[in-house]
Amino acid sequence: MARPRILIIGGGKVAEHLLTLFNIHEEAEEVIVVDKDPRRRSIFEKIGDVLVLEGDATDIGIYNEINMKDITAILALTNSDEVNLMVLAIAKSFDIPIRIGRFTDSKIAELVSSLGLGIPIVQPVVVANIIAQMISSISNGKVIGNIGEDKMLMVSISEADPVAESSIGNIDLGEDGKIILLFDGLKLKIPEPSDILKPGNILFILARNEEVIRKIKG
Repeated sequence: MARPRILIIGGGKVAEHLLTLFNIHEEAEEVIVVDKDPRRRSIFEKIGDVLVLEGDATDIGIYNEINMKDITAILALTNSDEVNLMVLAIAKSFDIPIRIGRFTDSKIAELVSSLGLGIPIVQPVVVANIIAQMISSISNGKVIGNIGEDKMLMVSISEADPVAESSIGNIDLGEDGKIILLFDGLKLKIPEPSDILKPGNILFILARNEEVIRKIKG
């Protein structure tokens, strides 16, 4: 499968962190960032092989400088919901298959979904959901779904838990469960045996029953 060509509209902190986490050379054929602040150019060029175009997302002319038909994915990451909606609409007119936008207003995000313009990420809602899930899973863990006969458990680690500051490799769940994902507050990853559990980390465990939580919480 060919690597994607990614166009990012809005070169703020979200785009910066995204490209810091994203392995450009391995994951993308090309990354283009459009931002109206010329001071952002040097930041993105230090991250990796990124083409930075200075321009305003509302200026249709900027899209004439880009071969939009070759773009695989567009990310609308400006600080304006209205501009991001417009960017996704333009992307749809060029039949760009992957269209993702950042929004703060859930009503505008619903409009994006209903019009089929792309995938809206509602930032305050995402953050609130993560915090709510963390709070609800601190004391006794939480069942978030079933996979066949097994349960998917979410367990937040607190300072009082016996596994805090332990490595993943030293946590023995026996045959009752398996830790399959670790969220460290920055990224979701498949855990390594050497990963150290810190307070605030979240474990996702595939288990036969909820009793396995006792082995984490004590």
